[in-house]
Amino acid sequence: MLRVVGKQYAQRALTATRQMSNSTLPSTAVTEVVHPAHQREPLPAEVISGAPSSLTKRTVRIYRPSNNPMQSGKNANLKWRLDFDALEKGDCWENPLMGWQSTADPMSPVRLDFTTKEDAIHFAEKQGWSHYVQEPQFRAIKPKSYKYNFVYRPGKIPMVHTK
Repeated sequence: MLRVVGKQYAQRALTATRQMSNSTLPSTAVTEVVHPAHQREPLPAEVISGAPSSLTKRTVRIYRPSNNPMQSGKNANLKWRLDFDALEKGDCWENPLMGWQSTADPMSPVRLDFTTKEDAIHFAEKQGWSHYVQEPQFRAIKPKSYKYNFVYRPGKIPMVHTK
């Protein structure tokens, strides 16, 4: 069975099936074109990467980063971020020269950005990492206007202390 991913490889699949039919292979060879989004289960990358198990068995956090308080733009909210949790062994120490905190974890500064939460989850599962998702907490913004300071409200006049 020949499995080809994507449209651009359809021509290769047809060529391969013609070659198979010309060879001495049994006639049960089937060509199947599969789009990457329709694959059933992600193949874990640890199977072919050769990375040590200390890197493949990690826990990652998937979240949406908060806005920079110094900026008013909303574009920072559109991405999802994946970063690694700290190791349990306590591989951190204080650098004696400068007093900075040092770590032996090579994955601690790694941050990956994704356009959707599903992409980040799929990537973490494909890498073999356990993950948890922190859903964003949005604040309710009440509409305010300067003119509401002068609107008539029945009842007692509110006292506003300025000093």
